[in-house]
Amino acid sequence: MKRATLARWLVVAAAALALFAAGCGGGVGSGGTGISPDVAQGTVNGFGSVIVDGDRFDDSQVATFEEDAPGDQTRTEVLLGERVELEADATGALTRLRVDAALLGAVDRVDAPAGFVLLGQAVTINGDATRGPVTQFAGGYTGAASVRAADTVEVHGFIVRSAGGVAIQATRVERRAALPAYLKLTGLASAIDATGFQLGSLRILTASATVLPAGATLAEGQVVSVLAPLASLVGPPGAPAQVDAAQLRIRSAGSAGDEVRISGVIGLFDAASARFDLGGTTVNAVGADIRPDGASLADGLYVQARGTMQRDGSVRAESVRIRDGRSEAEAELKGNVAGLDLATLRFSVRGVAVDASTAEIESCPNGVLAEGQFVAVEGALGATGVIAKSVHCEDEPDGATVERKGTAGSVDAAASRFTLTPRSGAPIAVRWTETTYFKHVTPATLAGQRVEVEGKLVDGVLVAQQVEVESDDD
Repeated sequence: MKRATLARWLVVAAAALALFAAGCGGGVGSGGTGISPDVAQGTVNGFGSVIVDGDRFDDSQVATFEEDAPGDQTRTEVLLGERVELEADATGALTRLRVDAALLGAVDRVDAPAGFVLLGQAVTINGDATRGPVTQFAGGYTGAASVRAADTVEVHGFIVRSAGGVAIQATRVERRAALPAYLKLTGLASAIDATGFQLGSLRILTASATVLPAGATLAEGQVVSVLAPLASLVGPPGAPAQVDAAQLRIRSAGSAGDEVRISGVIGLFDAASARFDLGGTTVNAVGADIRPDGASLADGLYVQARGTMQRDGSVRAESVRIRDGRSEAEAELKGNVAGLDLATLRFSVRGVAVDASTAEIESCPNGVLAEGQFVAVEGALGATGVIAKSVHCEDEPDGATVERKGTAGSVDAAASRFTLTPRSGAPIAVRWTETTYFKHVTPATLAGQRVEVEGKLVDGVLVAQQVEVESDDD
């Protein structure tokens, strides 16, 4: 795929902000006011808009990026179980969406069934919704038993601190075809000296690293993210010893005064002071509204804390919401049914596999699901998608993100338009924008391709959020 430089990212982000200012949209918390906090970090648990820890954000007019090399922002898509960072302006308009993997490299060893070690970092797998999002597996993996030593793996997850040590609890584990040019590492810095520091069992050398933010000083216990050249990794097979960092990013949930929402598993809980650790950030929950009503905080619970960043880097929480799959759905999807198997009631929505074999099917014509039907799905997270509890058929709402498949033709690159001809029905006019993500295809190679288009219908034109070559499985 094409890469976007940091300068390009700023141009696109500015354009996206302008589009938001001209229209509607923004982060809307479930049951909230429609105005989102400034900064959010969390786990993707659904789509309609993008849903992060149960909160909905309209991502249709903002480009999504990930950083896979120092200063190199690459266009990407958001997937179930990924960890993301969001930023919104004072009106609640989404101005930034970044996918943020914790680790990317080769597996050192497998510690079945609890997890594995990757680049010296302990990774734990979660199958219990009361302890956080159930780990999603992709790239050919079907569960923890699929992972093998030396596999190239991307891990999304969050830091968990406990009396027993530090680990990354995985929210998504995806096998990759080959090792990247730059390894990714995230963790808590320890054993800091003039040459570097320790992340788990891996030594990080910093002599040639660019430190971000510029001028920041590393301190013991801070959350850091490292990008390091693959060639710099040295050590015996299965037990890497050290790596040279090219970029060291000292992480924070936000700046002093920011309204933030962060999520993770409670660690080092102190009931007397109502303080706890959440992914390396101290949360002060004195006087906070604990949800659901009557619930109590404890180590090991997955929560979302909303509050204000303090000068010392802690968060003063206004509310702490326990997300355990009981009071709220673990996963939510809204979109069109694709790849329906009526015999097994398996299909996908927005690229997410859905098993509706035990679900309650509601309001569907003749009580039967159909290919292309717009549905709202609620359910639990399985290892490779959503196990539906309910599937509700609906008319496509105005402004909803929809999917259409067909053959691309009559491509007008100057006007950023093409015609999509489905297997049945009338041709559809499609328009792309600066923020449209092209996956495995470009505007120059569109003509004649079978593609899937995801976007919003505006005055009869499908404004594309993503254009992807149709899978061979479809």
